[in-house]
Amino acid sequence: MHDEKLTPEQAQEVIREAVRLQQEQENAIDAQTLEASAAEIGVDPQHLRDALRKVAQERQQRAQRLRYFLIALGVCAALFVVGLFTSQRALSAAWAEVQLKRAQLENVQQRKANLLPRLEQLMQQANQRQREQLQTLADALRQNPDAARALAEQLLQDPALQRDWLAVRLMDEITGSENRIAVERQRFEEAAARYEQTARRFPISLMRPLLGYPRTVERPQ
Repeated sequence: MHDEKLTPEQAQEVIREAVRLQQEQENAIDAQTLEASAAEIGVDPQHLRDALRKVAQERQQRAQRLRYFLIALGVCAALFVVGLFTSQRALSAAWAEVQLKRAQLENVQQRKANLLPRLEQLMQQANQRQREQLQTLADALRQNPDAARALAEQLLQDPALQRDWLAVRLMDEITGSENRIAVERQRFEEAAARYEQTARRFPISLMRPLLGYPRTVERPQ
């Protein structure tokens, strides 16, 4: 016996296991006893040996099936972990690209929104005719980007505005703002389409809900 000390709970567990093992040993029947018992009830010894062999084979087959099951379970678990890891990498990269393109689109949209206060400041310095034209431009910038671009190009032909470097720069930014937005929106749509295509691929489509990624990308206004 080892000098290791056991807690009362551990000691009770050891005793219960020892009792179980002893009962199994006491209840075990050796081959001679089994043959004698079989002979008493008229069982042919050859049949008894065949039965013993069959029981041993069935026990071996059950053990073999259990091993195969455990191996298959281990392979499935390994495939699941690999699929989860590769799905995480693919979705993470595609989602990061979407977020980057969204930020770039929102940036150019915000730059366009910042043009309105500058346009209003320019209106305060302009004469009555120019103020009316600039007001029309401001309204178009809010509601009709194509018309705003055309109006800005017309105002660039005004000799009075051409002498104002800040006014010329503002008109150039207005004419180019929608082009920049269109380019960034297209890039965002391409990134969103790549993400959604990735999210639909097998086995990523199975792993995606577990990883918390959306099925589709929400489009900005």
